[in-house]
Amino acid sequence: MSLVTTADVRALINTSLADADLQQVIDRVEAEVTARIGVPQDDGGTVQIVKTLEGEGMNLFLPTEIAEIVSIAETSASGVVYTLLTTDYRKWGGGVIERLPEGTNWEDQVTVTYKAVDDRLERTRAIIDLVRLDLNRTAFASESVAGEYSYTALDYQKERKQIMRRLAFPIVG
Repeated sequence: MSLVTTADVRALINTSLADADLQQVIDRVEAEVTARIGVPQDDGGTVQIVKTLEGEGMNLFLPTEIAEIVSIAETSASGVVYTLLTTDYRKWGGGVIERLPEGTNWEDQVTVTYKAVDDRLERTRAIIDLVRLDLNRTAFASESVAGEYSYTALDYQKERKQIMRRLAFPIVG
């Protein structure tokens, strides 16, 4: 089920697209957001996200705020898998997980299963802003007519990144 409906978008954006076409744009944007930060939380807070990361140093960085860590498993270079106890790590704000005891580094590969903080309101806003950006995109970077008129388009990639940054902490890659 889509987080944002065509009615939500039409309430804020003037478009002549048919509902089916507009829904395709919404679905594409929602898929992009989900690929970047994971699925949205539900009313019961039961949605779990599984992220496999390279263990580098003492901290792991997840793309969203963590409500609860369900489990963490490390895989060593030799392929041995260890499931960590809750005393082996500490959750910090900003999607950071610290390996304990202090000074201990994460193994080569770390699989974190967690529940993200419910960010559906922020997602909805960002999805609508991204849909607006997609619908208003023009093929022209700029144009000028005899010194009477000039137009410079937005830097769409920059705008898109700024909107996505509202949803996710910076992640490498």
